[in-house]
Amino acid sequence: MSVRLSIIVPVYNVEPYLESCLQSIVTQSLSPSAYEVLVINDGSPDGCATILDRYAQRYPQIIALHQENQGVSAARNAGLDRARGRVITFVDSDDALEPNSLHAVLERFEAADLDILYAHIQAIDERNNPVKQDYTVGADEVIASGFRHSRRTFPATFYRATCIGSHRFPLGIPIGEDTVFNLKVQAFAQRVSYCSLPYYRYLLRGNSATKAVKTDKAYRGFRKALDEIVYFQKAHFLEHKESSRYFDAQLLLFLDRIAMHHLVYSLKASYFNDITRWVREHQRESLLVQLSATYPAIDRPYVIFWLIQHGLRWKQRLRTLLWRLKQYLLPRNKK
Repeated sequence: MSVRLSIIVPVYNVEPYLESCLQSIVTQSLSPSAYEVLVINDGSPDGCATILDRYAQRYPQIIALHQENQGVSAARNAGLDRARGRVITFVDSDDALEPNSLHAVLERFEAADLDILYAHIQAIDERNNPVKQDYTVGADEVIASGFRHSRRTFPATFYRATCIGSHRFPLGIPIGEDTVFNLKVQAFAQRVSYCSLPYYRYLLRGNSATKAVKTDKAYRGFRKALDEIVYFQKAHFLEHKESSRYFDAQLLLFLDRIAMHHLVYSLKASYFNDITRWVREHQRESLLVQLSATYPAIDRPYVIFWLIQHGLRWKQRLRTLLWRLKQYLLPRNKK
């Protein structure tokens, strides 16, 4: 038996935030019989399991699922496999919903007969203070096809369940897995829009993401994402001319991440040669030409790229040194 909405919440090591997240969901004005909350404990080592079981016993709309740690993609997939909702959305377990906002956003989705709805996000810091970040995607009055509407990855996105179909989050992509999932689903969407009603509170908290994105594991994930996108396009939209710009934009996104966090950061020949080989194999040289405006000589042979990037590094170091010297030599203000 289906319900109006399934909310999927992956949980791992978020004990200080989980109760607030769940409380914001179960206190919504939407009838408990209209929605289900699939909360997947992905082998969390802290007290999340206890909190989750307590909420599942108290609130009938919460379904507690426990599994060994497999990563956020596997957790979300476990939720998708069990979801009964005609509409599906996701909430990260350290975030929260605005009071009594869920019903209005769901009504907007259903009334407009949408495939995807990007809901409003308000970023907050650890002290619950608003942070100025613009997550707007489109406008309330605009409904467009998936190829024409702007994209935004997680969180706060509503999907028609039939539009998701058998699509799942890819494993082996630790950073950007939500981008790959979203672009696949949106490629089949016919009606996509945005809702500016206050809905989602997105917590910005310090983590090790900056270091994690520069690891070899992250690089392999980015490379896998490139392959996933290309093979998906060939399998479903090879003769679809309008799709080229859509998929090229997503490929450019991952190539930019690789350029920033791996090619320029490490200057490893192995990374550079691997990407150059991939670009030639898939005839995407034009994407490197576009990137060369930001990363000089990335479309040239490795030796030239290495020399120019080293030159830019030394130029920046010299500028910093001269600035510090200037600050040191400036006359001290007299008291």
